[in-house]
Amino acid sequence: MSLVSVIMPTHNAERWVVDTLDNLNAQTWPHIELIVVDDASSDGTVAAVRRTLADGFRHPWQIIELDRNVGPSAARNVALKAVKGDWVQYLDSDDFLAPDKLALQMAVCEAAPADVAAVYSPWRRCYFENGEISWEGPLVRPTMAGRAPLMCLVGNDRVLHGAGLARRSVLDRIGGFDETLRFWECEEVTVRLAKAGRLEPVPSDEPLYLWRVHREAAYIGGEGARYQTRAVAQSWIEQMVKAADGRTFDQMGLSPADRADILADTTEWARRLYGEDLGAFRQFVQTAKALDPRIGPAHPAYASAVSRVFGYEAAEAVARLGRIPGALLRRFR
Repeated sequence: MSLVSVIMPTHNAERWVVDTLDNLNAQTWPHIELIVVDDASSDGTVAAVRRTLADGFRHPWQIIELDRNVGPSAARNVALKAVKGDWVQYLDSDDFLAPDKLALQMAVCEAAPADVAAVYSPWRRCYFENGEISWEGPLVRPTMAGRAPLMCLVGNDRVLHGAGLARRSVLDRIGGFDETLRFWECEEVTVRLAKAGRLEPVPSDEPLYLWRVHREAAYIGGEGARYQTRAVAQSWIEQMVKAADGRTFDQMGLSPADRADILADTTEWARRLYGEDLGAFRQFVQTAKALDPRIGPAHPAYASAVSRVFGYEAAEAVARLGRIPGALLRRFR
């Protein structure tokens, strides 16, 4: 049986990391090692991790403590240099794995031909409160069969990096994570894995990875959110252009469904920016033109038509006017 190396970056995770470690200890796959890289936490994360692992963790483990905060991508790359396994599981310090995740996926990995760079499975967002899991959103069943690698960046049903296993030799070959990224880093490395080899599905009727979300702050938004809309949106469109390797939509030969999914995401980000930061909206659209020089909103149909004649910004202005009557009706009901 092959060894699976679990890489966990931590930073000020004292409140939730013990739950994640206890969950990992329940894996049915017997050959696991854990490498925790603490990214200069200022709370009791390291002490909590050390205490939990020393008190009955069933697998080999080590803790690497960084003396300055370098970000999760760099922390993951530090751990990658220390792993011994042939397959790598990246696990965020507040997320969970289904108990049989590694066993189900390793049954495929053990027999996988050399061109398989990674495997992936269904996942789901959840809350974990008072010792109980509650779901946030539906089960996500990603599929990459016959799709371009940049589709790893697209849609709410995209491949989630932690919901798979990556072949260590391929991670080494592509250079691990892009350390300049603080968002979309998992999707970006998955795109490069997909370019380096095949992504193989491991089906399941249940989520094998549970992405824990928190109620106390918005994930993406304006002031007070964990991540700012402008930075996340611009990073996304830049990664899309990078993943396209200098090609436009027409040159990539995308299926109509994939092209529609990309345009839906583009419209969503552009519309959010138009309402929050006009300068950021213009920067986003200018970047997006590398994918389609005539790009415009996917919906509503009249805004798409306006865009073809007067440009994207005029189309969003019209779309916003079209939403005002509905907003007024909802307000005065």
